[in-house]
Amino acid sequence: MRSVWHIIRTQHRYDSFHFWLGILVALLPAAAGLLLLGVSGWFIAAAAIAGLSGAFLNIFAPSALIRAFAIVRTAGRYGERVLTHDATFRFLTGFRNRLFAAMALKTNDGQRSGLLLNRLTLDVAVLDTIYLRLVVPLVLSLVVAVSLLLVWSSVSPLLLLTGAAFVLAWLGLAVWTFARSDTKTARRSDAALDAMRLRAADLAAGRRDLAIYGGLEAAADSVLVADTRLAEAQDVEDHRTSKLTAGSTLLGQLFLAVMLLVCLHEVGNGALTAAFSVGLILVVMGLPEIFSMSLPGLSRLPRVALAAGRIMHLMRRPEEVEPSQSLSVPETGRQGAVPALALEDVSFGYPGADRRVLEGLSFHLAQGEILALAGRSGCGKSTIGALAARLRKPGQGKILLGGLEIDRISEKELRRKVTVIGQKAYLFNETVAENLRVANPDAGDTELWRALEQAALAERISENPKGLQTILGEGGLGLSGGEQRRLALARAFLTRPALFVLDEMTEGLDAATAADVLDRFLSYRGDAAVLMIAHRRQELERADRVLDLTAPCGSGIRSPEIILSEFQ
Repeated sequence: MRSVWHIIRTQHRYDSFHFWLGILVALLPAAAGLLLLGVSGWFIAAAAIAGLSGAFLNIFAPSALIRAFAIVRTAGRYGERVLTHDATFRFLTGFRNRLFAAMALKTNDGQRSGLLLNRLTLDVAVLDTIYLRLVVPLVLSLVVAVSLLLVWSSVSPLLLLTGAAFVLAWLGLAVWTFARSDTKTARRSDAALDAMRLRAADLAAGRRDLAIYGGLEAAADSVLVADTRLAEAQDVEDHRTSKLTAGSTLLGQLFLAVMLLVCLHEVGNGALTAAFSVGLILVVMGLPEIFSMSLPGLSRLPRVALAAGRIMHLMRRPEEVEPSQSLSVPETGRQGAVPALALEDVSFGYPGADRRVLEGLSFHLAQGEILALAGRSGCGKSTIGALAARLRKPGQGKILLGGLEIDRISEKELRRKVTVIGQKAYLFNETVAENLRVANPDAGDTELWRALEQAALAERISENPKGLQTILGEGGLGLSGGEQRRLALARAFLTRPALFVLDEMTEGLDAATAADVLDRFLSYRGDAAVLMIAHRRQELERADRVLDLTAPCGSGIRSPEIILSEFQ
């Protein structure tokens, strides 16, 4: 629940004016509604008594008050909806920006990106419950309870005692709701929703293969199973909310009955007039609606707390050094003494795996050197590339980039020093220029054409009348696989890092295209170090050294000639 409180404080600091304005406006319809009941009850009773006794009664003042309270109640409800939602949306708009900025600096820890995005979107949507369903109703209930206790104390001690007893009963119901928070059901609901979304996405993406191999019906059934589990968890939550609302309504009815008896007693003793007693009784009739407003929010507090906890975990940014701190570190390549990349006793394992992928791995990569990673599939080649680019964090050991621990390098500086070229770079549904400027937002058209020329793609792009403004479809639709790879290469040519990480850059290309891509890259890379995940002979031929990860502890650094002999 600490995360929920942190979100409340964050929203208050973000815009305290609209935070309190929404609460103040929410008090208007509540107060106007209770006063409307009280004045109407007194006026009807007083008019009846005056009619029976022939006494004079000024009907204009109470009539005007009733109209005024009715207008304030109606306008207040509208204003409350507008201002409380405006305060929430103002906060969430800025909060989303901060959250996605923090998320960009995080690794996904092996989670599927679709799952992470869906969960994040749903969690942010749940945050509006905190202000609208918890903060506003609870503050409203507290203000109304304190105000009524003050009124009852000025009228009669017996009324104060009765009212205080039932206010404490409602408070006890709220505390019991909070204490009996059902976190397990909230977790089951989240898990079922995630499973349903992922299975539905897999069904839609793989429906062709599923239909061919006869797995379509089973995949559809798995989605329905997850949907059933979600419905069951939601039914439990709804049933709990219904019971709480019923309990609050029962308390309200008991309070009404007891208040009626107390008012009859006070009227009999001459402490209260009959008309005033009717007004007090009608005010009690409106209390359950106000005190019950916070119960649905309290009953769903476990789900809100889970969402807030996940979001606050994402908001915790990794420690970063300031640029001034980075400048004191030895520069890469100074007198050749500082290696471009060094791994020292690094171990890494994926969550839930029986064994670690890497265990006590150590090696150095000098400036300007090309080191190829070789070994069977699954031995950790891609994992090393991800660790070198800080896309993953080691379980133990140190990774040094230019003599500086990689965790101490700011995100902006790290992305300037390291460029990763993978076998399938993601291309956005944007123009060619925008896809290239991902690597260098300040690059001009001349630089973009030069990068395309270097990647042997300038002629292909110039064939389109729009040139650099040609819009690519999602995932690079409109370009062949080889052309997509060349565009990714052109994107890399817009950077000048100290280290290139090649993650199966030529995978899926024919021998001629792969050789051309490699030659163009190597002619461009300058004195940057290259960490290359190698699967093909022509990649090993271009390496200065080869790290054979099938050797014990991954320490088998051998010459390319020895490794190439195994390809004969």
